[in-house]
Formats: sequence, C-alpha cells, structure tokens
Amino acid sequence: MSGPTFPQVEFDDARGLLRSSYEDMQAVLRVPWVMFAARSLAVFGGFVPAAWQAARTSFATRYVERAADELRTMAILPGDDPPDPRPRLSRLGFGEADLAQVRAALRALNYGNVKYLLLITAWCEGIQGRACGGAGALVWSEAAPPSGPPDGMAALHLVDPGDTTPQVRELLTRASDMHLHHGPSSDFRVLANWPVFLQVALDDVLGPVVRSAPYEATALGLLGRAREHVRGLPAAAGLHPDAALAVCSEADVAAITGLLFLFQRFILDVTIDMVRCAQALDGREEAVASPFPVP
Repeated sequence: MSGPTFPQVEFDDARGLLRSSYEDMQAVLRVPWVMFAARSLAVFGGFVPAAWQAARTSFATRYVERAADELRTMAILPGDDPPDPRPRLSRLGFGEADLAQVRAALRALNYGNVKYLLLITAWCEGIQGRACGGAGALVWSEAAPPSGPPDGMAALHLVDPGDTTPQVRELLTRASDMHLHHGPSSDFRVLANWPVFLQVALDDVLGPVVRSAPYEATALGLLGRAREHVRGLPAAAGLHPDAALAVCSEADVAAITGLLFLFQRFILDVTIDMVRCAQALDGREEAVASPFPVP
C-alpha cells in the first residue's frame, strides 16, 4: 500500500443516515461487517443510503438466502482440493484455538460474501439502467428471515492497514497485488488478525490458483448467475441513473458507475478465495454448506 489511501467511510466513522444505513444493512443481510464497496461509495453524497433503501425490500427475503446458498456452491474451483494447510500451520505454532477462530471468521465471511455479491450486482445493474429486480419471482407469503446476525456468528475485526506491523502490511499488499486489487479487501483485513494463517493461505492455498484460467472461468460463471438472480429479485433493487442523479452530482454518478464495476470483480475474487480457504481446512462440502441456515 505505497500509494494514496483509497477513500472510504469506515463503520466507526459513519454518522447520521449513513450510520443507520450501515447498521440496517448488517441487520437485514445478517452479517457482521459492511462491504468495502459500500464504505468506498459512501464518500459520494447520499448514494449509499438511497441505494440501500432501494435494495432493502428484496434483500430481506428468503429468495436472497437461497440465491446466496447457490452462489456459494459455484465458488469452488474445478480440480483437486487445495493442500491442507494444517501441518504447516502446526509446525509454525498455530494451534487448535487459533484454527477455531479462523474457522469462525471464515464461516461469517462465506455467509456474507455471496449476499454482498448479489447486492453489488443489483447496484451495478441499476446504475447502468439494466433490469435489477421486480420480476415478482418470490411468493411474498414466505416469512422474512430473522433480522440481525445469527446466533454463534463471530464478530469480525478489520485490521487497519495503516496501523499494523510491517509484516502484516506486507501480507496485505501481497494479497492486493496478487489479485490486481487497488487495496486490501475486508476479508483479508479480517484474516490479518492471524498473520501466520494469512501467510500460509497466500503461499499454498491461493497463490497457485489466483488469476489462473479455472479461477477466471469460475468468477465469470459466478457473475453470470448473480446477474440472473438479480433480475429475478422480487422488487427493484438498484438505483437507475435518474434516481442516482437525484442524490449525487453527474460527476459522482460517473465515478460510482466505474467503482461499482471495479468492486464487482473485487467481491467475485474474495468469494472464491474465502470458500477455498474453508475448503482447504475442512473439505468442499463444509466450505459450500450454508454456515447459518435460516430457520
């Protein structure tokens, strides 16, 4: 991270309507963090509160839960399972208590990433004037999922890249560079709480496959299916250009359009990455199972 800091509004710094939108987003999606994309888009006037309100009705449904579960199964790369990192972790002194914390974090991330993939796809389709819901695919008589993080979901701490050790900064830079990202994702900032695990994951689990042909094909397949799910959302879930111009300047809407396109690829990558980390630890069936089924 030798370049300029990418502007964003962290959860703890959000105030007023933005803070309430962050809190509601977490509650409705049943996740313990706000995605990097939303934190970055929050610098543009009233876009995030307006875009979240547009999406909220559709995302408080079991349709999204089912779509997210399907997308998670699609995030497994073809071919053999990744190497088991536990022997090397054990040699490095990374014990069972540490692994339990990593597993808990991965369960939360893998539950939420696919929901955020759907949300950013809805926003991306909407800002470009394409269909982003309203097909009436859902039977509205279904009970809404409970609000708030499920019982047993881990709280997540995102390491501040500017206030950590040189070792952790190097690992976060490596994760960003490996993916050609402009900065470290929320997921890698979470895994940075366990630098030993993050190093082994980058070396052995992710490094050999990121940006490979199977990885790119998997990302493309995920995107295509996410767009199909978004078109089938029960209500419109994105801001079309005219609606965006009501809360942002024309220049801001142009910047938002580009950022949404960028972050859509960003979240495809981390969705694949975190599922692969879980697969390396516990196998593919555990990696794709819904970590927190809706009762």
